[in-house]
Amino acid sequence: MDRGSRFVLDGLLITGRPLQITGPDREQFGPAPICGSEVILRHCTLVPGWEIDSHCAPKRPAEPSLEFYNVRARARIEHSIIGSLQIHEDEVTTDPIPLIVTDSIIDATAPKKEAIGAPGYPGAHAVLIIKRSTVFGSVDVNACELAENSIFNNCVNVARGQIGCMRFCYVPPNCHTPRRYRCQSDLVVQSVKENVPPLNQPATIEGELLRIQPQFTSVRYGEPAYAQLDENCADEIKRGADDESEMGVFHDLFQPQREANLRTRLAEYTPAGMEVGLFFAT
Repeated sequence: MDRGSRFVLDGLLITGRPLQITGPDREQFGPAPICGSEVILRHCTLVPGWEIDSHCAPKRPAEPSLEFYNVRARARIEHSIIGSLQIHEDEVTTDPIPLIVTDSIIDATAPKKEAIGAPGYPGAHAVLIIKRSTVFGSVDVNACELAENSIFNNCVNVARGQIGCMRFCYVPPNCHTPRRYRCQSDLVVQSVKENVPPLNQPATIEGELLRIQPQFTSVRYGEPAYAQLDENCADEIKRGADDESEMGVFHDLFQPQREANLRTRLAEYTPAGMEVGLFFAT
């Protein structure tokens, strides 16, 4: 990518290899500022693990799906599914790049792998903004300016925890994040400390942390219910967004509100002496 350019991918499926985006040669042009350049992935799928077999298992689970090399641009990922994202940037002479993720799934294919990071460095040289998204794998970035209504199934670690905030998200305990507001698992721990005798708190907290973990119908790309919250998932996750919809990538389906409206209508029109139940399909 040259300075001041804009690169857009819209509605593509990329499989078999990673997408590599490279900026201008730093040795020739020197460190470049971010001046209006943009990389946009919209309604795209960069298959996690490059390809899947007949059982939807990734064939190259250790390989990233998207790589940035010296890209001095604002990166946007919208309504997309991608595998792990690696950002190769000079941390000494350049500012971190803005990375905005909305309504998307980032899947590192395994819990201990990096969903967003940089090989050989503690974290990606990027400032993250993420909304209404689901992330499988750890996130290691320079800073997180805003995270809202999202599910981080594995740890989030930022180098600059004094800036930014996370709100109405699920984050595992013991992560180094910016300040959090109305996030799980913080709320269940706080509730136990306020309502349970001190001697019983450790065991109760452990049980609540297990209960609150997001449960999915499937976590494998290629299966029909991929990244869909399971029916038995905790209500704190299914109704934990700021508008009481579910956290994660399917937030905008407004499933809890639709279910509540349907139950209200059924209660009004169900004949006396009869019962009605709801059966959910994937």
